[in-house]
Amino acid sequence: MRGLVCLLLLAVPAGAQVPAADESVLARPCREAADSAKPSRTQIRRCTALIGQTGIAPPVRLAMLINRGIAQLKARQPQRAADDFDLAIKAAPALAEAWINKGIALTRLDGRAEEAVALISHGIELGPKEPARAYFARAQARELAGQLRGAMEDYAAAARADPEWPAPGEELKRFRVERRKVLRG
Repeated sequence: MRGLVCLLLLAVPAGAQVPAADESVLARPCREAADSAKPSRTQIRRCTALIGQTGIAPPVRLAMLINRGIAQLKARQPQRAADDFDLAIKAAPALAEAWINKGIALTRLDGRAEEAVALISHGIELGPKEPARAYFARAQARELAGQLRGAMEDYAAAARADPEWPAPGEELKRFRVERRKVLRG
């Protein structure tokens, strides 16, 4: 199997108000760490220090947690990322992206692919902002779990959800459906 594509979903909770200018500046280091291709330890530590401050509005702290989780996953710290997504789920259990991102983190931990599939499935049920990426993430988790038919179906669902995105179509090229006669006695 080819390597997993890192598809992390940035999220701001539904109904969250745009943070005040000072809160936006406060949250920027966490967002920059998440946006970085390879976040540094310094970036993650800075984000951690900011999250620990008092008086931050809950939606801003939630976005900071998710962004730190994404940064930690990109920095090859999947358990720490999963811990951040757990905190996000506890703060906003209806936030699909938190569940999906935790599932993505678990795909990077040995023996957790089936659990990842369940978490991403729950996130899909909650209605993510980017369903194509959610289906793609579940397809990758299903592939790791040995659920090849489900993986193929999810890659196809991702392709239908975002026909302009080439990645699902590329992954589907690896699959071949064989029909066999089954004799019943």
